Amino acid sequence: MLRICSLSLALLLASCSDAELVGIHIALQKDGSGTMTARALQATTVPGPAEARATGIDWQVRANLVSSQGSFTSLASVELGEREVRFLQSNDDMPRLRVVLQRKKDLAWVKTLVPDEATRKSLAKVHDPNSNRKEIADAIRFEVRLPEQVIASGIVPLGRGVEASHERNRAYLVLPVAALLVEDEDLVWDVSWR
Repeated sequence: MLRICSLSLALLLASCSDAELVGIHIALQKDGSGTMTARALQATTVPGPAEARATGIDWQVRANLVSSQGSFTSLASVELGEREVRFLQSNDDMPRLRVVLQRKKDLAWVKTLVPDEATRKSLAKVHDPNSNRKEIADAIRFEVRLPEQVIASGIVPLGRGVEASHERNRAYLVLPVAALLVEDEDLVWDVSWR
């Protein structure tokens, strides 16, 4: 029984994370330096490792999850796209981080993480052939790990499927790709910690 419960929990957690398959993770230090990890979904024509040892199969669709990590000396100097995502940080009595995200039809930083909608739909069955999901990587997860406990995480304006929250020393923001690729006012995510 315990094995069945563990398996069910693992499947439940796996299905929750599929919606947030891609994203940006930032580990921020007190001095404003840190690391950034980007997770991206890509369609590819390059054969995968499993294909090298299989015969009698006509492989047709391939997908890669690509992760990259780098360090920065000041988060305030980091931009994604051409000023499409900007980071503003203050270290007053209550440290704060503000992330400003442009919304428009052609965002370069979004295209680096996810392919177009038609490709995301075609890759859904490659990623999980047992799922009924029509599309994968339809949301981008921003996560920031901070040096202290997060006390607030909020976003304006509110939007359908846009979710800002926090837990212990992590703040996160879930952004549906469709909510980003529209001509509209910038999203502003504010996080404070102590």
